[in-house]
Amino acid sequence: MLVEAGLAEHREGRTDAAHALYQRALACDPGCAAALHYLGVLAMGRDDLAGAASLMDRALALAPRDAECLSNRGVAAARLNDQSGAAVFQRKAIEQAPGFANAHNNLGNALMELADLAGAQHHYRQARALDPQSAHFAFNLGRALEKANRPDEAIAQYREARALGADDTPTLMSLGRLLRAAKEPAQAAVCFERVVAREPDNASAHFELGYVYDAMHRYEEAIPLYQRAAQLQPYAAGAVNNLAFAYTALARYDEAEVHYRRALELNPGLPESQFQLGMLLLRREAYAEGWPLFENRKTTSVGRPNYRKLPCAEWQGEPLAGKRLLIAREQGVGDQIQFVRYAGLAAAMGARVDAWVAPELASLAATVPGVARVLDAAPSDEVIAANYDYWCDVMSLPRKFPGRPIYAATPYMHADAAQAGAWRERVATLSPGAHRRIGLVWAGNPRHHFDAFRSVPLTTLLPLAALEGNSWFAIQKGPGATQLADVAGRWPLHAIGDELHDFASTAALIENLDLVITVDTSVAHLAGALGKPVWVLLAAQPDWRWGMGREDSVWYPSARVFRQTTLGDWSGVLAALQQALSETAK
Repeated sequence: MLVEAGLAEHREGRTDAAHALYQRALACDPGCAAALHYLGVLAMGRDDLAGAASLMDRALALAPRDAECLSNRGVAAARLNDQSGAAVFQRKAIEQAPGFANAHNNLGNALMELADLAGAQHHYRQARALDPQSAHFAFNLGRALEKANRPDEAIAQYREARALGADDTPTLMSLGRLLRAAKEPAQAAVCFERVVAREPDNASAHFELGYVYDAMHRYEEAIPLYQRAAQLQPYAAGAVNNLAFAYTALARYDEAEVHYRRALELNPGLPESQFQLGMLLLRREAYAEGWPLFENRKTTSVGRPNYRKLPCAEWQGEPLAGKRLLIAREQGVGDQIQFVRYAGLAAAMGARVDAWVAPELASLAATVPGVARVLDAAPSDEVIAANYDYWCDVMSLPRKFPGRPIYAATPYMHADAAQAGAWRERVATLSPGAHRRIGLVWAGNPRHHFDAFRSVPLTTLLPLAALEGNSWFAIQKGPGATQLADVAGRWPLHAIGDELHDFASTAALIENLDLVITVDTSVAHLAGALGKPVWVLLAAQPDWRWGMGREDSVWYPSARVFRQTTLGDWSGVLAALQQALSETAK
């Protein structure tokens, strides 16, 4: 009766009274295993782990089949960092009571620490099946699934935990991080907002909420969150770096530079800050400092998996006379178009230069001065080792030619004459009597982080249809082409995107147009490389390569730039386009 009375006090949290009753029970019966067990539980609650283990061992010597005592002894072992011992005790408890949900859960905990993820999952699932209303068991199974790189299943378990009433910080933070990684920022934000609201000093929650606001392009709201995270953890470079990125996204470049440099003071080797600062400096045309920092695009957490070291020497600017150089593709087709121009400079140094490019660009890359041979697929290590002395990533070429002008003699790409001739007839047939033939691209790659800003809805450009004397050709490909239905009957656009099977056919069409108007896509680079007039429509925070404030391009002499003044507002660009088209009408 004394032990039962002690347990009643224990359950109510009156531990001193419980302790007294257990001691009385033990005084009455020194062989009372239950009293020893629960005294051990009280000792564990006081963090007297050695004392707890000793008391429970005495209890188990008297009652070796007590499943609850075996399980609690396993918990004490785990807290003493004896995970193997903990697993042994939990298995013994399960042998005595196969339906003991807590023992399965505790064994899962020990196996997690022992890196036995499959075993942990099994026992967490057992605990879930035995007690499906336990939010704690659902959370633990989520942890094991997350650790096993099964994020979708982990998300499902964390959501189950929330549905069962878990509103604790570990559940919210774990679920939020996985939802962010799964590109569900709005749902992730709900989790982090809850933590931030009740824990104003939680630096991780502020950082994570800022991160998902970034993904939602809510940069103004992200800034104070990063500021708070940096205030709470003043030596954490990550929050400072992300604060700088938010300023960059808002075209607040001076503030961004201050914070990138501060992040690098805190962590001099942080690739993300070096890369982002490099792009900021290149935007300002500060090439001497910018190009070396730009190399860190290859070492960021996002960029690193996309680059491999090739089995010959990476070219660092050594003499090239008599050498064989492979220019290696990277990033998008537009980047390859922009930088393959340097093949001519490398060839002038005496090298044989081959260019590995995207297959849809191969035939055009073959027309670039200095390119001896084009590879349209990744060469094997054996081929590279046997055929090349050096390799160089295409976007690393400018760094190797310091002081050389960016302007290349244009055009440095050339459309196939036969294809251009065929398109000449097609364009003439589609636009008889037109004074000016204009190609139009209004949308970029929807997977691009800033695509929501750099693409313009086709309906926004509809007023251009009212300008007389122009014949319009929709060069648009991909999902953006579906917007043609939005202007059907109101803008006679020749929808020819499906006829453009690669960049060679696009180039052949462009050769027969008077002007290309495009958002920041590969077509802008292609028209510039062909030396054709191209007007580029830019968001208020454009890519670094279009510089700052200028209406021309240092890369493409035939380009003219039209810039937003407010992010997301194309009205000023549209008005400037209308005026420019009117002023240049034939």
